[in-house]
Amino acid sequence: MSWSVVDLFSGPGGMSSGFLNSAFDFTHLGAVDLQKGKPGKDGKGGTTTGCNATYEKNIGVTPFNEDISQLDPRKFRERLEIEQGDLGVLISCAPCTGFSQKMAKNHFEDDSRNQLVSRSALFVREFMPEFFVMENVKELLNGKHRHHFHKLHSMLESLGYRVDAQVYDFSKYGLPQKRIRAVIVASREGIGLQALTKNDMVSRVSTVADLIRGLPELDHGQIDPNDPMHACPSHTEPVLARMQAIPANGGSWADIIDSHPHLLIPSMLNKRDGSFPDVYGRMWWDRPAPTITRECASPGNGRYTHPEQNRLLTVREMALLQGFPADYVFEGTLTQRYNQIGDSVPPMIATKIANNIAAAKNASNSAKLLKANHQPSLF
Repeated sequence: MSWSVVDLFSGPGGMSSGFLNSAFDFTHLGAVDLQKGKPGKDGKGGTTTGCNATYEKNIGVTPFNEDISQLDPRKFRERLEIEQGDLGVLISCAPCTGFSQKMAKNHFEDDSRNQLVSRSALFVREFMPEFFVMENVKELLNGKHRHHFHKLHSMLESLGYRVDAQVYDFSKYGLPQKRIRAVIVASREGIGLQALTKNDMVSRVSTVADLIRGLPELDHGQIDPNDPMHACPSHTEPVLARMQAIPANGGSWADIIDSHPHLLIPSMLNKRDGSFPDVYGRMWWDRPAPTITRECASPGNGRYTHPEQNRLLTVREMALLQGFPADYVFEGTLTQRYNQIGDSVPPMIATKIANNIAAAKNASNSAKLLKANHQPSLF
């Protein structure tokens, strides 16, 4: 049996890649994402993300370059030539930036992008897929702006869907990264379903060393001739000196306050003890990576420095820690590639979600068949 998939907010293809690599037959019929980012400070233009080119390169489907906040669900369904009720899975991983409590303004303001969560229900109403899937930050379920989830939940239930929403620590399910996320799955037929189950859990967490220790060593600014994705940016002399002073395997700027105060920037000196230790921090070999975000293109944005080498992790290393296949290709500038990885749903987690959806559907079909075969004869 083949399940058709449409991926809203498809990004570089993390969720789609995971479904395609599952143990079941999923066929992608369409994807949509807006490659243009937010306007600049002058209100003009806006950078492009390059995500649609990455998606097409790896998935083989050209996403529609559309603003989903303005996209008409019916016209979109008709463009894909899908009859209402025929779609297997609708994926909608709306932007999470507006929910994350790491963004200070989110404690006070409700970002307009948060409306995209409940807007996803309009696409569910139009397509009426067998299953609906959404991944987002945990604050979607328990944060200040969780009313957006409540609205989505209510709309899905009004359409007859059975909804399950839980927060998962993906490192417990095999991802070599401490990534805590909310996952929502809904079934049109009322099938009992969880995105991830106890059977998906691993007995031992994967570490940074498990995934990247065997990759070729690189200096900053270099590109591996055998893998263009194994590349990282050049660093300025002050940044490089700071990296060289920070201890290997989990060190951070907090470790050089006394020994190398001249290497610290003013904001570091003004931080209270114990605050923001991840800035310019090195990853640990024997632990899962910290959460990789779209800001991972700079060592000054978090613990994104190699455990031993004096450089930012490469695109390939970041991608492996985000659960991408080892041969995945990212398009766009170097910064865009890092952004795409941080914004993506880990494909290895998406594969487990896909397997659970297909298994639940097959079990439901088997139960229905068994029940039909045991119906008493009227003759």
